[in-house]
Amino acid sequence: MEKIGLKYGLLTAAGLILYFFLMKLLGLIHITELRFLNGVIMAIGVVMAIRSYKIVSAGEIGYFKGLGTGVITAVVGTVLFASFMVAYVTIAGAEMIEMLTSERYFGERVESTPGVVIFSVLMLEGLISGFLISFIAMQYFKRDDFKSPNSP
Repeated sequence: MEKIGLKYGLLTAAGLILYFFLMKLLGLIHITELRFLNGVIMAIGVVMAIRSYKIVSAGEIGYFKGLGTGVITAVVGTVLFASFMVAYVTIAGAEMIEMLTSERYFGERVESTPGVVIFSVLMLEGLISGFLISFIAMQYFKRDDFKSPNSP
């Protein structure tokens, strides 16, 4: 479970980083609505991880083991992407901090250090969306051995 979550978390982080560079290259980094696609990349990584775990476990997947695989994938992907963004903003992109602080996630006054802004914004977005995606995906992948007493 952990190895699969780590593998797909690394792939998810790579996808998020490649998407960031594509947006930067196209000059679309300032359009915050396009960050929605980060959630799509996260969903692809989480679903692929749970699906891979189900294949490895011969089609029988426990609900909490599958959920854990998805959450591990989301945590690894989010932490790596947020760490990359802190390094990127520190080295090359101060305008990114200004864009994130202008959205006023934290009210009028916010400490504009890269670590605080990136980790609080990206970690919140990534971890919450990753957990929700894992939960939704497990509704699809869960076992059918729970039936009501009057069912055939």
